Amino acid sequence: MNYKMVKKINSDINIVKYTVDDILLKFQGCLADNTFFNTKLILNELLINGVIHGNSQDKNKLLYIDVTLNNSSLIISVSDEGTGVNYRHKKFGEYDFCESGRGLTLVEGLSDKFLVDGNKVTCVQYLK
Repeated sequence: MNYKMVKKINSDINIVKYTVDDILLKFQGCLADNTFFNTKLILNELLINGVIHGNSQDKNKLLYIDVTLNNSSLIISVSDEGTGVNYRHKKFGEYDFCESGRGLTLVEGLSDKFLVDGNKVTCVQYLK
């Protein structure tokens, strides 16, 4: 199956769930249960991160979502209109489990490939 979806949405935290549900509806039955669950978490984390941290909850700014499914992988890219982030992988210590700051680490852990380029995050899940 080959499928590509490109969306742009306003940075409104209230529409993130509906956007994720709309995207996932297209993949229902096409992905293994664990990949489907990981995709839901990845989309939620990336969109919420873009709204809150990237666009500072400015509803006039946009998030750009690009999802591609092919026979071997699912590729998700999300970018915002923020200044970007200098992300570095780190291991958690006992005091690192604070209220914020785990989203990209979680997405990295759920992805087979993970790339942060300024204000754009791309992750790949290989289909098994």
